[in-house]
Amino acid sequence: MKKVFALLVLLVLLAGCSAGAAPAMYIQPAELNEEEEAVAKLLGADTDQHLFDVVLDGTAKKVSICTYELVDGAWELRSGGGGMALEEDDTKARLAFGFDDLQGKFRQAIQFSNGDFSAVTHTPPEEAEERDPAMGRTTSFLSNRTEIVYGKEIPLAIQIHTTKNEVISYFTDYFFQPEEYEKLGYEHVYALTVTFSQEPLP
Repeated sequence: MKKVFALLVLLVLLAGCSAGAAPAMYIQPAELNEEEEAVAKLLGADTDQHLFDVVLDGTAKKVSICTYELVDGAWELRSGGGGMALEEDDTKARLAFGFDDLQGKFRQAIQFSNGDFSAVTHTPPEEAEERDPAMGRTTSFLSNRTEIVYGKEIPLAIQIHTTKNEVISYFTDYFFQPEEYEKLGYEHVYALTVTFSQEPLP
């Protein structure tokens, strides 16, 4: 018998935000036009695909995607840490992530307004732990426009795996307060982040 998996979302007001002008550089959930939405539905991108629009100032040289697992109250790197080189005139891009389970196989892709495109698929190691079928899963995603600061990680998704009947899922900004998830005693918590940098690849 399947467990009832209740999701309680805590609304968190972010201090310092105002209805003023948009930041010069930002990432936000993608805004698709009708044609793009039709193509996305055709390809199944309305299910396990997650798209983000990016605006840069043309001086970024690297983008890094990382996944983490919460271990003993701190984030432990699972994948990423390297990066992909960017052209200095890159100012607009779209990021796409395809996954159901952040501890399993997932795909990341980035496309720039000049047509450049790159995609990578990550696969879990053979010894990856099999999940209890009674374990539920819920994921919170970046839901608002967020300023890009070079060298600062931006959490895009936090995913919880647990057998608990009730789950509290915070906004992704709680990536910076992992102790809040540790206190709730979930079996597994994962995070997906992106970082833009003016430092070139080695």
